[in-house]
Amino acid sequence: MMRMTLPLILAATLTATGCAQISQSRINPLNWFGPSQSTPVTASGALRPLTPENRKTRVVDSRGAIATVSALVLERTSNGAIVRATGIASTQGQFNAQLVTAGRENGVLTFAFRIEAASVSAVPASAFARQVTVARQLSFAELQDIRTIRVQGATNTRSVSR
Repeated sequence: MMRMTLPLILAATLTATGCAQISQSRINPLNWFGPSQSTPVTASGALRPLTPENRKTRVVDSRGAIATVSALVLERTSNGAIVRATGIASTQGQFNAQLVTAGRENGVLTFAFRIEAASVSAVPASAFARQVTVARQLSFAELQDIRTIRVQGATNTRSVSR
């Protein structure tokens, strides 16, 4: 009995320690994206429309971009991932925030962090009081060829990469 349990315990121990090394390696498919990085927004021309030109019905999104994107996290789920972005609004009281798809090309999925300004002028507030968090669920099919996810604000862009 003792002869059989010792090899089993040794094999189980070696297997468990090997799993710890694989969980931190690059070959593990669960290690998708690293921490986000911030880059400043360069002044460019007009914003591209959110609808294709040949679409009959057009909805105009009058929301502006959030002032600053302060954090970007990609969280794994059983059927894909959740993109969670936190931003600092220019004034307190802004609402109706959403991550809107702005483009998808060359393995980069870009979202615009849109938010609606309050109709009345707000009292100046701390950055913590102006903080807004939004999230968007992505399926495995949507993540299939994506290497980088980028979220754009008015003054900066944050991105996470594989």
